[in-house]
Amino acid sequence: MKHLSKILLLSLLVIPSVRAADLSPMDQADALTVQGHQQLERGNPSGAYESWAKALKLYQRANHQDGIKGSFINQSLAFQQLGQYFNACTQVSKALALVTDYCQTEVRSTVSLTNRSYDATDLIALQHLGTILQQLGKLDISEQVLTIAIAKAETLGDTPQRQALTLNLANTRSFMVKDAIQKFQISGEAIVRAKNVTAARDKARQSFESYQELHNTPYQLKAQLNWLDLYQDIDRWLQRDRDGIFEISELQEQVVPKHAEILASLQQADLTQLPPLERIYTHLKLSKLLAQQPKGAGKHPLMMAFDQAQSAQQIAEELDHYRALSFVYGQLGDLYQQSGQGDLSMRSFNLAAQFAQSEQAWDALYQWRSALAQQYEQAGQITNAIASYQSAINALEQVRWNLLPVSSDLQFSFKAEVEPVYQQYMGLLLKSENPNLKLVAQTNQRLRLAELQNYLRCGETNLAPLADQNPIGEVVVQILDLADQTTVIVGDRHYSVDPEQLQRITAEITTMIQDKRFFDTTPEQYLPLAQSLHQLILAPALSQKLIPENVPIKFHLNGPLQNIPMGFLHDGERYLIERNPIALSNGYVKTSYNSSNQPGVVIGGVSTQSPSLEETLLEPLPEVAQEVDAIQTQYPDAKLLLNQDFTHDNLLDNVARPTAKILHLSTHGQFSSDPTQTFLLAWDRPLTVQEISGVLEADGEGLDLLFLSACHSAAGDPRSLLGLAGLSAQSGARNTVASLWSADAAASVLLSRAFYADINKTRSMHERLRQAQLKLLRSDYGHPYYWANYVLVQL
Repeated sequence: MKHLSKILLLSLLVIPSVRAADLSPMDQADALTVQGHQQLERGNPSGAYESWAKALKLYQRANHQDGIKGSFINQSLAFQQLGQYFNACTQVSKALALVTDYCQTEVRSTVSLTNRSYDATDLIALQHLGTILQQLGKLDISEQVLTIAIAKAETLGDTPQRQALTLNLANTRSFMVKDAIQKFQISGEAIVRAKNVTAARDKARQSFESYQELHNTPYQLKAQLNWLDLYQDIDRWLQRDRDGIFEISELQEQVVPKHAEILASLQQADLTQLPPLERIYTHLKLSKLLAQQPKGAGKHPLMMAFDQAQSAQQIAEELDHYRALSFVYGQLGDLYQQSGQGDLSMRSFNLAAQFAQSEQAWDALYQWRSALAQQYEQAGQITNAIASYQSAINALEQVRWNLLPVSSDLQFSFKAEVEPVYQQYMGLLLKSENPNLKLVAQTNQRLRLAELQNYLRCGETNLAPLADQNPIGEVVVQILDLADQTTVIVGDRHYSVDPEQLQRITAEITTMIQDKRFFDTTPEQYLPLAQSLHQLILAPALSQKLIPENVPIKFHLNGPLQNIPMGFLHDGERYLIERNPIALSNGYVKTSYNSSNQPGVVIGGVSTQSPSLEETLLEPLPEVAQEVDAIQTQYPDAKLLLNQDFTHDNLLDNVARPTAKILHLSTHGQFSSDPTQTFLLAWDRPLTVQEISGVLEADGEGLDLLFLSACHSAAGDPRSLLGLAGLSAQSGARNTVASLWSADAAASVLLSRAFYADINKTRSMHERLRQAQLKLLRSDYGHPYYWANYVLVQL
């Protein structure tokens, strides 16, 4: 630590120009370290990394441990400024000599970090690890890491480090608030929404308190800025969803007296204490906050916001820092737009986009191109608007592949900021007299793929948009929810659907089928709704003979329609499942796939009381034994993992066999738009969607079939199919059969028996499921409650 202090002091001095040969290796390393810090402050992270890499080699030759650890920490700083957070995480892990991979794997415990000693340098590394994990979206682990670090800092009596860690922990908890808000807004499930309201309230309260603790410390300025940022998040939430979040309203009432005080303090703050680059972004953050304030008796908030933005502009121009200038002009574009100066706004956004493009700052470029597209569209410059939307989406594709798993702000604002860019572009394309429907379809499917990757917190999957492929022998029906319009695309035809009428019918059907007494409804109650939905979304296509009978239909659905089985639709004479085989797709397919002529089968299930059932308060499934017997009749060599044998480790060992291509699971599970609420129950504990990924990869080639017989969608969640899509993608399963609501035990056994009796024949997977459902439909189980719940999702 003394060595690092020496380097820190050296960084404040002007190093005289000397030949490297005149310096000892240690002095050369120290000089390179100082040089790297100076380069980083001037906004040259790549140069800083190179300097620190050279210093690292010199420290390693001298076996200087403090220098080695410090160099790894410094390299992580450079990677963070470059937005390469996985690399940053790797470097700081080296500084801590970690055995556990906290960067790329799902870690449930931080015990290994607790049971070790730390010196002051280790605490700095631990602080950076917590911050990087925050940016990676691993918020729970980030919170644990920073909490451990604070305890260690207190043990060492290191007050400055404890204060720095307190700020970082408060920031992580603020991101947890953003996460809870997003989960609340995308879920329709009452339990999930209530859980996230409570989580947001608790984490916000902790963050507010921690920021207040940093008053009269070197971190006061940053704490006040982040306090206001958190306050704005809560205020925007209340403006949108005040009903049902009274706990948040109460919290705001408790902290609102501090709001004006902190804002006034920030306006008087001396920012010259900050490094130049940090000063730029602080001015910009203040500008954003001021622009959102209501007009008072003094200077207009917009004028104060302009002052802050122009201060940032002056520093950025002095540094000639293009990335910073991009955000400066982007903020000026926002301010000019708010003040009604359209020409200046457009000019500013154009400059912002040019600076972002030159730096390949995709996370900035998509914002400015999207803003320009909206302005061009309003001005009637449609060609320019389309080009700008295309540029914005291409930038988002770059963000998705390179930054999405590490950009917390994008993760938490996906529905509010990312999805509308795609929707507005598609809406504009559809306004053309002869719209390019393939381009519309590709755009929608790219959006759904981005949504899945955002859900899974991964930047790359072995999937491609469905429209990039050429489906043979099936009809693809896409129903696009574009916020203010709904469009159905079938082949080279499209037609509009009344969005309000669709929303009303969808809500009525969803309420009915998710009711536990759905089986008590009569045909007079459910058929009119099934017929109304059929008439609305399919009748135009059928009248134009776009969907031949018995040809498989692959539905690509958005929003609440995902919770309704399409086979349930009725044309007045018969259900759609009687006319056509049906499968669902979220708009993407596997880019590579290896099938097996003689697939091995693994059957897993829980039929008796188990630790996982006790933990979740769910009931045993005694019918599992019958279901297993029915499948084993067809597959006598199937590997059986029942009850105590159905554990995470056993499942992993057996599914990873090269021959394991069919996995049938008879256990409780749920699909939800909240990844933490998507799970399968093994004997010992619930498996999350991330853990299932590691279990179901099946030696990298994926499964032919994943059959989930006792799982169901989260009630009231309009986007719950995202959880099923996540399971399908994580498992690599070409075909996934699952239930939208809790299945009837006897009917489930009959359907499984019929489905697997046909599994070795030449019929397609959707035809096998269709025939199994028809067998129930034409038996004593003819009510749709018993057969319509099963759906097939294909990749």
